Amino acid sequence: MLDTKARFQTKRELAVAKVKDAIMLGRYRPGQSLRQCQLMTDLNLGATPAREAALELVAKGLLVYESHRGMRVAGLDPERVRQVYNVRALLESEAARLSAAHATDQAIEQVTRHARTTEAAFANNDLKKLGAADGRFHQALYEAAGNPVLLNLIERMWEQFPRYMLWHSPERVRQSIHEHREILQRFSRRDATGTARAVRRHILHGLDAFDSILRAQSAG
Repeated sequence: MLDTKARFQTKRELAVAKVKDAIMLGRYRPGQSLRQCQLMTDLNLGATPAREAALELVAKGLLVYESHRGMRVAGLDPERVRQVYNVRALLESEAARLSAAHATDQAIEQVTRHARTTEAAFANNDLKKLGAADGRFHQALYEAAGNPVLLNLIERMWEQFPRYMLWHSPERVRQSIHEHREILQRFSRRDATGTARAVRRHILHGLDAFDSILRAQSAG
């Protein structure tokens, strides 16, 4: 669940997080073959946590296991990506609406700080920090929604595709930063409807960018 507070994690949870981050950040690409020993070496994991992480991520659909081919990173299905983005637009616009209606000064300060960190990471061409800051921006934006079920569903949607692909598009990142500023402006005014609409536009513009990337890859 979206949560900015640190908590104890088991070895299995840490292993799942490491493998998932490696996929989300592009270390392991869609369709790439993986072996348990590779996960152990690359991510400094023990045999049992690596095996448990692989099993969990197969269940979540991020990894695929086939008896005759072994394990690999799930490929990208353009139609599934579109479906995920449309569901994200529904869920995240509602979370933004609820959060903006109950935004505290502290929440507004947090969202502002993460927006600035995102801009700084882009200016420094630091993709790892850019991805982390973008995630924290959205987390902070939705924290005040007061609906843990909704936040859990949003996090599950975030796990359905490799977000790093958009971070490699400077044009999309610049557009995204501009959209973050609009979202922040409306959130700071506690404009629930305006914040929701801005978030929906932001996510659907991300879908447009993803479609362009996938079409270019297909053409290549």
